[in-house]
Amino acid sequence: MARINVFLKDDLLKAVDSEAAQAGTNRSALIQAALAAYLETRRKAREDAESQRRMDDACKRMDVIAEKLGAWDPVSIIREFRDTRYGGAPRTRRRARVAGRS
Repeated sequence: MARINVFLKDDLLKAVDSEAAQAGTNRSALIQAALAAYLETRRKAREDAESQRRMDDACKRMDVIAEKLGAWDPVSIIREFRDTRYGGAPRTRRRARVAGRS
């Protein structure tokens, strides 16, 4: 384990010592835990930012593809395929009656 020298303001050092006493640990252990938590938070923030950047990039690429395709309705395409896949004419959808209702 490496030993380092760090300069802290007096009021910060008092707060660290007070927190360490309340936590039942020593100053070094408290500072190590605080730095580890800080570094983990920063790592997670970088990962989240990179993930968001990738999602934004994917959305931009999808927008480019959508522009190239023009106006189209995927739902109607799926319905047309479904209704005609067996060589029959498109079927109209009938609403099922619920017992007790007319």
